[in-house]
Amino acid sequence: MRYFTNNPLERMMMQKPKPMREEPPPAAPKGHPCYGCRRFGEECVRPCYRDIQRMEVVPCAL
Repeated sequence: MRYFTNNPLERMMMQKPKPMREEPPPAAPKGHPCYGCRRFGEECVRPCYRDIQRMEVVPCAL
């Protein structure tokens, strides 16, 4: 593509802008059930995967 001028700003102005990143939410405070969770700020569904990992394994009585 040909440009109208030799100005380098013309090329820059024809570029598509890069999408801006969203700022992550602040970390959960201590005592919050999501403290230390890497999914905090995303859609959280209870029971959390961290709670499931803490559950005791119960043998089946069959």
